[in-house]
Parts: sequence; structure tokens; C-alpha cells
Amino acid sequence: MAELTMINSSDFLALKMFITVAEQLNFRAAAELLGVSASAVSQQISGFEGRLGLRLFNRTTRSVNLTEDGKTLYQQAAPLLENLAGALTHAHTNSKIIKGKIRIHAFRSAAEMFLDRKLPGFLASFPDVHIDTTTHDSPVDLVTGGYDLSLRLGEVLDPGLVAVPVGGQLHQIVVAAPSYLEKHPAIKQPEDLRQHNCIGWRWPGALAAEPWQFMDNGQLKNIPVTGNLLVDDRERQFQAAIAGTGVAQVTAERVSAHLISGALCRILDEWEMAFPGYYLCWTAGKSMSPAMRALIDWLRQQ
Repeated sequence: MAELTMINSSDFLALKMFITVAEQLNFRAAAELLGVSASAVSQQISGFEGRLGLRLFNRTTRSVNLTEDGKTLYQQAAPLLENLAGALTHAHTNSKIIKGKIRIHAFRSAAEMFLDRKLPGFLASFPDVHIDTTTHDSPVDLVTGGYDLSLRLGEVLDPGLVAVPVGGQLHQIVVAAPSYLEKHPAIKQPEDLRQHNCIGWRWPGALAAEPWQFMDNGQLKNIPVTGNLLVDDRERQFQAAIAGTGVAQVTAERVSAHLISGALCRILDEWEMAFPGYYLCWTAGKSMSPAMRALIDWLRQQ
């Protein structure tokens, strides 16, 4: 039988910090999530790298990224730690009744992708928890709004929030219905969109459409588009595209079924870009009830 090697407490703490930094790619955000100082996290990671004899992160004044060794360790260790956390959460929740009210704000697309799919199972497992959801695409102030949690895009995170990712990056693509493409000139590069009817999207409360974004040889390119339909709801945008109204820029994850069925065609794939996905957020320093902790763990693990 192989000898059992036990991990010491220092390495376990450092491993937890490493995984948190790897998920946040930001030492300060990881420190807030862990409830310690950024310098303490940095010192623990440096010591951990020294004990392993590996460099886990490439750090500059502007960015933090995993090295290849760091990626390998994260891929191996993160699932193990998550399973351990899940087992402990399960044991904890079984030891006492979880109850209370949780108020959640969610972007509409996040509600469709996470709440609609996962809340039924959570409420069946925790029938004494009551959840009040508000769904709209304007970022809210959790404190003044009285919200416990918010599900929002990573591009609109506030400094005072603890944010943990749920799901991976999203991929922004351009689509149109076959009926539209058959009647209009070919779209071979982003600039061609200026000659097409583009279904614009704007943030709720804004007046102008957001420019469409593309990657051109590693450089971000904004293309202002025009058309005869402007919406503040992504669902309306891609439904109009399916109907043949015009061209739309949407997330691939949201329209995957329509791409498979042929209701929409994917174009300009050479210029597609990825952007931060959805994050589950709460106010830094907030006192967390057992019900809130159980919901956070459920949404992250399911």
C-alpha cells in the first residue's frame, strides 16, 4: 500500500489562497474574498511557490496571469478543494435547518442561465428558504436596494463587491437569419456592417446603442452600427434576428440552440472576442446567513 502523505496546514491555507487568486486573477479581490490583507495573500503565494519550486503566476503592476505550471496545479487542485467544500457544506446544512429570506438582483440573461435552471433544485432541497428575485439589466447598489446577492456581468463589477465567477467567459458573435443573408450583400469584415440593418442594443436608461466590438490582430475594435430597431433586451434582439429583421451581435452561449437548428447563421467568426462572464456578487464585509452561504455554494457547484 502506498504511504499516505498528509498536507500540512500551511500548504493547505496557501493552496486555498492560490485557487482564489487563480479564479480572481487579482490579489486584492482574492484578499477581500478571503477576509485577509492583499500583502498576506502575496506572502503566502510567494512562500508556496518557494516550497514547490515553481512559479505559479506571472505578475505585473497591471495584471496577474497563471503560468503553465499554475494552470496545471489549478486544474488538478480546484476540483478537489471544491468537492471538499461541498462535502463540508452538505454536512453543515444537514446539521441544522437552513431558513430565511434572500433577495437577489440578476441580469435577465444571468437569470435565464442560472436562476431558472438551478433555483428549483435549491428550493426543493431547502424548502424553508424564501427567495425574492428582481431581474433587469441595470447594475444596482446592493446596500441601498436591500439585496443580498447580485448576478451580473464581469464588466460591471463595483469596487465594494466580493465577486466570484459562475460559468466561464462569454463569446460575442454576429448572427443573422438565412432569410436576411440571402437578400443582402455578404458580410466579410466588420466594416461591412455599416451597409447593413443592425439590430442595436443599449443599456437600460441609455439613449444610444452600444458599439459592436471585435478583435483585430489582438486589438479591440469598436464599430458603430445603425439600423431601424434598437432594444434594451437581449432576448428581443436575437428574436428579431431570427425573424429576419437584421444582423445582431449576441453571446454564443445564449443562441447555441438556434445556431444548431439553422435559425441563425454565425458570421465574422475571425473577429469574435471573449469577455468576462457572469459573477455572483455580495457586499464586502456583509454578514452571511447560513441560507445565503448555502445558495452561493449551490449556484457555484451545480
